Amino acid sequence: MNVGISTASIFNKAMVEDIPAMLSPMGVRNIEVFLNTFSEYRPDFVRLLRRRIDDAGLTVYSVHPMSNQFEAQLFSIHPRQKADAFSVYRDALNAGRILGATHYVMHGSPHLGGTAKNLELERIAPVFVELLDIAAEYSITLCLENVSWCFFHAPSFGAELKARLGDHRLKFVLDIKQAVRSGEDPFAFVEAVGEDMANWHLCDYAFDGAGKLSLKMPGQGQCDFPALGRAMVDKGYKGPAFIEVYSDMYTDLDELRSSFETMKTTLSTL
Repeated sequence: MNVGISTASIFNKAMVEDIPAMLSPMGVRNIEVFLNTFSEYRPDFVRLLRRRIDDAGLTVYSVHPMSNQFEAQLFSIHPRQKADAFSVYRDALNAGRILGATHYVMHGSPHLGGTAKNLELERIAPVFVELLDIAAEYSITLCLENVSWCFFHAPSFGAELKARLGDHRLKFVLDIKQAVRSGEDPFAFVEAVGEDMANWHLCDYAFDGAGKLSLKMPGQGQCDFPALGRAMVDKGYKGPAFIEVYSDMYTDLDELRSSFETMKTTLSTL
């Protein structure tokens, strides 16, 4: 399995345009680009970023915008909110196309502890059809990521949404840290939507004797990566795996490099 790193792992330790030159010496060749804000969707900036990526010998698989800046409004019932959000969505997709990305990672809308309104599947499923159609215009595949604070926080949501859409255009991202933060077993997401997964975010975790969760760098916790990877492959998974950790989980790039090397070895036979 091809292992890479998401630039989100270096969030605010460096600007995104400087990250490619940091990753290349580690032996990283495949990346996910996390775009932090609206100015980073502008074509002039994205073309600069693409030059930096090319100079570093890297390939972009997926683009991941800062979702809480506009993705909730994609599902708004207010026409102006939705129209503006769709415009930003197109900007992000265009950025992905310039970068050579083939996949867009989406969080979607927060569920706000179940208090968010107007997120019934029968209402938002047609919105996903619109979003899928627009992504196709940019030759990009839309992928919904499981996120503890968003509507896809339980495996059943993904399975029900997929059934309601009635096709396999929508793909999914398994995020390990978000699964355990949701109180879910990552294997349950594989079982629910594994045949339509197109991306995998690697992070590790541990539970102490009192059941308290802590996040760990990949390879330093309790996640059974080989078993999880085999479960995904058994469902037909052929995509990459990206280390996507919070930047305050490590102190220097040597720790990130070590985790990358560990994951390459761990997943090399899949």
